[in-house]
Amino acid sequence: MRGAFGLALAVLVADSAGVQHAFWVVLGTLSVLRSNALSTGQQVLRGLLGTAVGFGVGGLLVQLIGTDEPVLWAVLPLTVLVAGFLPAAISFAAGQAAFTVLVMILFNLLQPAGWEVGLVRIEDVAIGCAVSLLVGLLFWPRGAGAALRRAMAGAYGDGVRYLEAAVGYGTTCAEREPAVARPPAREAAAASASSHRLDDAYRTYLTERGAKPSSLADVTSLVNGVVGVRLVADAVVALWQRDGSSALAPRPAARRAVDDAAHRVVDWYDALARSLVGEGAVPDPLPPSASPEQLVDALRGDLTGEDPGRTATAARLVWTHDYLDAVRRYQHAVVEPAREVVSSGRGAATSDGTA
Repeated sequence: MRGAFGLALAVLVADSAGVQHAFWVVLGTLSVLRSNALSTGQQVLRGLLGTAVGFGVGGLLVQLIGTDEPVLWAVLPLTVLVAGFLPAAISFAAGQAAFTVLVMILFNLLQPAGWEVGLVRIEDVAIGCAVSLLVGLLFWPRGAGAALRRAMAGAYGDGVRYLEAAVGYGTTCAEREPAVARPPAREAAAASASSHRLDDAYRTYLTERGAKPSSLADVTSLVNGVVGVRLVADAVVALWQRDGSSALAPRPAARRAVDDAAHRVVDWYDALARSLVGEGAVPDPLPPSASPEQLVDALRGDLTGEDPGRTATAARLVWTHDYLDAVRRYQHAVVEPAREVVSSGRGAATSDGTA
């Protein structure tokens, strides 16, 4: 949407200003538009500097060659090669300089205009750069990093709410007939939508040109953490949707062990999500909760009984607790990456504000 708005605004400005070569305004806009205002401003300076240097070199070349078409045709392949090679080999500014020389050679082949065509190009590119700078200031001024952190926070928040609902669904199935319990379809849909938004933000972050404020390894670890939470929630729901269970008599100790483990995990990941958007510090990993042996003791009569349906239900409660403990253990893999991402995000925000 930012690119489309920048393109539309460039066309509007070029049409209103009545410039000679409107497509140069559009190309200037698209060539320097970046995903944050600071990077766009830096590209504007590089683009204008490269265009000015190219104007000087191309003007000198055109003055030396004049309107001698055979010489211009001989020089053209070399300028095409250099214009295609320099952006990747040296820099964007060098590529702009070479492209300006190429444009001047081409125009003097099609319609001899001398060095004045280079001056027109500088004017048009400057207009396009101004449009890009305006778009960069209006849309997404801090780039993909800030949007990625917000998407992560939303995905973690929706993911653990889905996990909490999945555990609630499981404990309900354990104490009532499974057909009575309602699967957490709404929470699952919200977690899925948040994951899709995170995927979009992550892809944009990967394709964003320039130095990344956060390392790819740290960002990927956090994205994988979201996937892990959702997979565990899906596994808990699938566990309790299988046939073969029958309701247990109320087991307060077992219910309390599972609920406590779920609340601790959900509260921790909620705090992690808030820290990613600057609301508090990244929490330390949780210590282990009640040992599985305590849960097994509370369910021992059902686990060793003769009713296979009640035994299956008790075993699923133990598995649910184990799934929650797996999510808790994964906290150690995301704590340090989260701290690095939060720290680099604060540094980027400070740099943007200073600029």
